[in-house]
Amino acid sequence: MFSLRRKDGFKGQRQYVIPKVILERLAMHPMLHLLIATDIGWYPSASYHYREREQGAEEHILIFCMNGSGWCEIAGQRHDVKPHVALLIPRGVPHIYGASETNPWSIHWVHFKGTEADFFAYQLPESKYTLSVDSQATAAIDQLFGECYDSFLGGFVQHRLIYGSQILHHLLGKLFFDNSAFSPALRTSRFHNLESTLSFLQQNVAGTLTLTQMADHAGLSPSHFSHLFKQQMGYSPVDYLIHLKMQLACGLLLMTQKTVHEIACEVGYEDAYYFSRIFKKTMGISPRKYREMSI
Repeated sequence: MFSLRRKDGFKGQRQYVIPKVILERLAMHPMLHLLIATDIGWYPSASYHYREREQGAEEHILIFCMNGSGWCEIAGQRHDVKPHVALLIPRGVPHIYGASETNPWSIHWVHFKGTEADFFAYQLPESKYTLSVDSQATAAIDQLFGECYDSFLGGFVQHRLIYGSQILHHLLGKLFFDNSAFSPALRTSRFHNLESTLSFLQQNVAGTLTLTQMADHAGLSPSHFSHLFKQQMGYSPVDYLIHLKMQLACGLLLMTQKTVHEIACEVGYEDAYYFSRIFKKTMGISPRKYREMSI
């Protein structure tokens, strides 16, 4: 039986793997460092499908079962995956999964990463990796996966990757926020009020928010807020705010003729030299180099 296990090669499958060289080249793009699919596919009737990753994956993994069934094992716990059930495995989590021997699953799947990817990946409570999907959301997600596949038919060019990223964003939004089968009551207190706090940070991205101000908005102590925020987002609140500022700065560098000093002020830094140091530390190159690379 073990010799029959396979990663892919299923009749009728669709599969797209974005070359790493392209992912590295576009890693700093303001529309793609937030959320991007690195691998995506459709495996119909995937007999003997099996994957084991002792160190987990570098990206978050979403598997959506349309028909048949499968399973996943994480930390010694087995999770059944049936039709209209999504399996979400955060990055770095060791796991094993496979199709049922008697009724193999037909699955859409995607590996994804980015600063917003972390937000979606930690919507489930700790130690919970599956969620049910209602019939309306199932139909929409099935269609959106198809649109993602089609977005790559023209090759892995920048504008197609941006389009695919936007479709994936819609897909994940549908799964978690327009799916009546997913009850917010399943979430633990570590997600308390963080969604509204993220909006608060976005609205005040040009300001100079302190950790205390962020924690006050969330109704938590600074230490507890910092702990919960990093669990969910993968970044400290201060680092996350810096990423938002650099995201805005990237857009201004690309879309306007404003000087670096003007952009620094617009994202909350009075000292343009300090802004440039933060930008280079975050993005890997200086603001001027970033602008030149995008011309």
